[in-house]
Amino acid sequence: MAVSSLSAIRDRNNDTPYNTVGELCEDLDKLKNSRSTEPLTRNCLDFLSSQIETEDKLKNINSLVEVILTKLGDVNYEITRTGVSLVSKISETKQGEKIIILTHCHSSSVVKILKEVHRMGIKMEVYLTETRPVFQGRITATELTEAHIQSTLITDSEASYVISHEDRINIDIIILGADAITLSGDAVNKVGSYGISLSGKREHIPVFIASTLLKSSPVEIRIEQRNEKEVWADKPKKLKILNPAFDKVPGEFISRFITEFGLLKPDEIEKTTRKNYPWIIKSASCRTKCKIKETLKKETPYLTYLHLREKVNKRNHLIGKFKLTTEENLNFKEIAGGIAAESSVGTWTKVTTQFSKVWERLHARVLEADKKTGLLTIAYPLDLFEGGNIPQLIASVAGNIYGLKEVKYLRLLDLEMPEIYVKSFPGPGVGLVGIRKITQVENGPLVGSIIKPKEGLDFRQHSDVAMEVYAGGLNFVKDDENLTSQIFNPFDNRVRMITKKGKNKFNDWKNRIYAFNISADTSTMRKRAEFVKSYEGNCIMVDILTVGFSALQYIRNKNYGLVIHGHRAMHAALTRSPDEGLTMLVIAKLARLAGIDSLHTGTVVGKMEGGKDEVVEINDFLRSEWYGMKKVLPVASGGLYPNLIPSLINVLGKDILMNFGGGIHGHPGGSKAGAIAVVQGVEAVQNHMTLEKYGETHPELKTAIEHFA
Repeated sequence: MAVSSLSAIRDRNNDTPYNTVGELCEDLDKLKNSRSTEPLTRNCLDFLSSQIETEDKLKNINSLVEVILTKLGDVNYEITRTGVSLVSKISETKQGEKIIILTHCHSSSVVKILKEVHRMGIKMEVYLTETRPVFQGRITATELTEAHIQSTLITDSEASYVISHEDRINIDIIILGADAITLSGDAVNKVGSYGISLSGKREHIPVFIASTLLKSSPVEIRIEQRNEKEVWADKPKKLKILNPAFDKVPGEFISRFITEFGLLKPDEIEKTTRKNYPWIIKSASCRTKCKIKETLKKETPYLTYLHLREKVNKRNHLIGKFKLTTEENLNFKEIAGGIAAESSVGTWTKVTTQFSKVWERLHARVLEADKKTGLLTIAYPLDLFEGGNIPQLIASVAGNIYGLKEVKYLRLLDLEMPEIYVKSFPGPGVGLVGIRKITQVENGPLVGSIIKPKEGLDFRQHSDVAMEVYAGGLNFVKDDENLTSQIFNPFDNRVRMITKKGKNKFNDWKNRIYAFNISADTSTMRKRAEFVKSYEGNCIMVDILTVGFSALQYIRNKNYGLVIHGHRAMHAALTRSPDEGLTMLVIAKLARLAGIDSLHTGTVVGKMEGGKDEVVEINDFLRSEWYGMKKVLPVASGGLYPNLIPSLINVLGKDILMNFGGGIHGHPGGSKAGAIAVVQGVEAVQNHMTLEKYGETHPELKTAIEHFA
């Protein structure tokens, strides 16, 4: 990260040279804040900042970056040299026997030492943890085995057992990396390091930390809590999961640090850092003073937006619910007020143009601001919003507030909108009930397919596959999200061919839906929708996030009478983090306002992101009464195959469209047999039979169960 950050500064300077120190500092701050728990990046950027304090020194940026990058290379070389010397000396005491080393997680410094030890011909065996929950230890395992180093992978929970000599492995030394080191001589590393080091101390096995002193941090390192889904994606709703990224190894557990200045005792870290990297101490002192100064400000307009525990009339207020994360030493409630100000009528200071009556009527009100949970509730007067305008809504409640420098992370959890605002939008034109009417499927789930491969088939081959799955009994077939009008499968040709073959092959063609992906610029989308309608198609598909809500609203407002099938491609870029962005529930609400008739929401049991409780909540909303607006058909799609049908229906219910791709086209008997198998799977559930039992008299299903088991 340090190298990429420095390179980013150099590249920016090459493209558009910095004119002021302020410009440079702004970019440096952004890079430092992006990895606030990584001292190496911060310290390297602080050094750059310390060398360029006036405009006349801006010309030195590129040369200074090269100096730092060269220094990092030299540092890595010296750490490797120190580590190899250490292992070599310990190996000499083994009298020809191999030295056994244990390591944890993935540290490039440790890996370089081990590779060089092996290159020198020193006999060695390495035990390494897989490092749950995201298995960084497997990266180390791959690199060591590719270097032909004898290695054994163990689970994290085995580490103490291996260290204890109970299995007679006899670990000689433990070498760990570090994400950060404190001036008092502690090491911050991947969670699990504390337990390993404690076990090592008890068994009198020396623990070494391989790290540059450029990772020294004079300020406390916050232990980041990572996404619960890394541990258990479909956990029970009320279960809490602790998933810290790091823990701290006390200096008393550490024999020596392997550094660019040789082997150092923990109590030598501060003195050596001050001597060789004095700007680290100086920069930390400046940062602390600045934060204290900001925190002690007494005059702020933000606090006037706090109306904690106040009740508002929800008929003329829109309620936004957020999760806010700030630095520990900042005033949480003041920042909450800042978010309310920035998303309504305020700014960072008092302005002469703001009349008290206008402010009182239109300013957003912070009703809840809980620092412990991070939950933030803001009530927005309805007059702040233009009816029927989603871009303006998003710009207010999910716009500049994400860029406030005091905000570390911000996530929009939900929007509660009053009736008058909801009714300013047309909503779905066909809706769930209308789709059932088209397909003549009154009860039970609808079953559909995505043509696979998603790209590459020409329009003739594509239409042939579509006819195959229709012949297998499906109600619905769709383009994939990235198939539009490529040279191998032009949109117009695809529409002509599918509608022509469908009319000729099926007497009930009007009861079968094909979703043609019209996603493009708005003008082209309009032409494509009209083309589908001219060929008596009944459905168009829109990648709602990549085309934008403006384009979606434009197409809906044309009232073509077509089903609008919504794909959520790119949603995870906004929704995946538990701390940042916004929830899929918010996107679903906006999509329903804009006029989507069916919407991808997640599978729970398939390949795509989204936990059970989240998907159920979204689906329940789409099928709920909402001030008379038509209901939306939820779509489960992504990694589905027949074996999952009972679980899918059990969790998500019967008012759903189940879309199968590889789960149909991967059937040994071909696409038609795959479609038949899926239909038979639904029949089995509706007849209260297991798939295995129903498969005894339905060969396509039986084959699918065995194939996908």
